[in-house]
Amino acid sequence: MRYVLSLVVAVLMTAEAGSCYGSKASSCCSAPCASSCSPCGAGCCGSSCAAVASCETSCGTWETVEKTVLVPQMVTESRTVTVNVPHQEERQGTCIVCRTVYDDVDQTCTVMVPYTEERSGTRTVCRTVYEDVEQCYTVMVPFTEERSGTRTVCRTVCEDVEQCYAVMVPHTEERSGTRTVCRTISEDIQQSYTVCVPHTEERQGTRSVCHSVPVTKTRTVCQDQGHWEEQPCGGCAPASARGDCCNAASACGGCDSGGGDRACGDCGAVASCGTHKVWVPNLVQTEVEYTCYENQVTEEPYTYDVTTYSQEQRTRMVKVARQVQEEVPYTCNVIVYKPEQRTRTVKVTRHVQEQVPCTYNVTVCKPEQRTRTVKVARHVQEQVPCTYNVTVCKPEQRTLTVKVARQVQEEVPYTCTVTVCRQEEREVQVQVCRMVEQTISCQVYRSACATTCCGGL
Repeated sequence: MRYVLSLVVAVLMTAEAGSCYGSKASSCCSAPCASSCSPCGAGCCGSSCAAVASCETSCGTWETVEKTVLVPQMVTESRTVTVNVPHQEERQGTCIVCRTVYDDVDQTCTVMVPYTEERSGTRTVCRTVYEDVEQCYTVMVPFTEERSGTRTVCRTVCEDVEQCYAVMVPHTEERSGTRTVCRTISEDIQQSYTVCVPHTEERQGTRSVCHSVPVTKTRTVCQDQGHWEEQPCGGCAPASARGDCCNAASACGGCDSGGGDRACGDCGAVASCGTHKVWVPNLVQTEVEYTCYENQVTEEPYTYDVTTYSQEQRTRMVKVARQVQEEVPYTCNVIVYKPEQRTRTVKVTRHVQEQVPCTYNVTVCKPEQRTRTVKVARHVQEQVPCTYNVTVCKPEQRTLTVKVARQVQEEVPYTCTVTVCRQEEREVQVQVCRMVEQTISCQVYRSACATTCCGGL
């Protein structure tokens, strides 16, 4: 890219420098073909175009020019995205569970009940009888006799014998060979993989909104619309009740005043002490209006963002290791055993037999006839009466209670944890490619000869 930009700048600079007769003639030489103006001399301007091209190659200069270009640069930006965050909630419910219930059931069965019976009979008994019997027997009586003879005796004799034996002598030899060695080679392989790219979509929906609305209602209120009345005191009451009315009458002079016909002490003599105000109640029920607020639920539309994911196929270069077998030469020392014949002198033992005279005692047995009396046993059978017990089984009907299982269904409450996703807004860091201006320096070739000398060369 830098090479292409250098060529473009060089062409532009060459066009500006060669247009001596154009609009930029003031910055150029007035007579570019003159020998005093052209650094190449008059020979370049008066010659052919090929000579001018060779003159520009030999007489031109390179200049460093700064240029502003756009360079891509990765910038990290913060963006707000909506993500689904799982939360765990506990929910309750009921399930039907089978429980085993055992009921007592009466069953009738036949049982063989054993009974013992006594029976009588006879049995055969063997009795042992001993008798004296005279018996003849032979006895071997031992006698000792002395005899003479010879015996063989072994004597040990040692002799020196020369013996040959073979010895394996170790020798070290150097040997060479090849062995297979596995070497790991890494290769770049292009691999395809799928990436889920998030996209935010705006969707429409409705939600229930609760508003408080004023409502006018009526209620029944009980009011006392009574009035005050003047009522006379009807005689002297007890001291606690008549104090107000009697003391209020100025003509009476008080309930406790003594003398006169108006003395209140005598309850039967005085008819009245005066008047007093009494409140006469009058309870009236009236309908009164009042205002209260009630909650009303209305459906309102709203807009919300949903994050969806789309799959994209991308490629990447991965390193894959591969084993390569190579034959590698090597040398090693091997111990080789060679046999050698050697001689040695050893002691050899030999046994020699000899005849030696000896005397010995011999026991000889001679038979003798003898008699003895022995007890001889003889068995005699006799019949003896006896009694014995016999077990007899009789069937009986009996009732027993057994456990019978049955299944009963029950509703059992349970609590389980459920994962629910909620939408939350989070800030994430995203890599964004931006084009940033950057000033670079490039080399531009500027020719010393004017290109217009050769017809716009």
